[in-house]
Amino acid sequence: MSQDRPSINDILLTVKTFLDDLGPKLDGEAKYHAQVSSYLLGICEREIRLSAGYDAAEQARLSAFLQEEGPLDDLTAKLCAGIRAGKFDDRWDATLELVLAQTIDKVRIVKPGHLDAMHRDPEPDRSRP
Repeated sequence: MSQDRPSINDILLTVKTFLDDLGPKLDGEAKYHAQVSSYLLGICEREIRLSAGYDAAEQARLSAFLQEEGPLDDLTAKLCAGIRAGKFDDRWDATLELVLAQTIDKVRIVKPGHLDAMHRDPEPDRSRP
C-alpha cells in the first residue's frame, strides 16, 4: 500500500541513524545490539531499494544463459541443478561469470563495503536520511 511521507526507506534510515548515533554512547551487550540492529536495518533499506532491479537483471542473465524464460526462482533452481549435474562443465567461464554476478549483487545488499570499488553500487549512499 502506498503511503505518504515518511516512506519505509525514510523510516528505516531514520532508525538506523538513531542507532548509529546512540551506539557509541552504550557499552557491552547494548552497544553490540545497537550495532547489529543498525546493520540489519541497512540491509533492509538496500533490499527494498535495490532488489527489484537486481532481480530483473538476474532473471535476464539466467534466461540468456539457460536459453529459456521463467520465474527467477525456477531459473535459479535449474541453474543449481545443472551445476550439480555437470551440465555446464563445457561452459565453465560463462557459468562462473554468471554466479559471480549473482554473488556481487547479493553482497551489494548485505555488505557493500566488502566489494572492490569496481563492483560497488553506483547509486548514491543512502545511509543517512
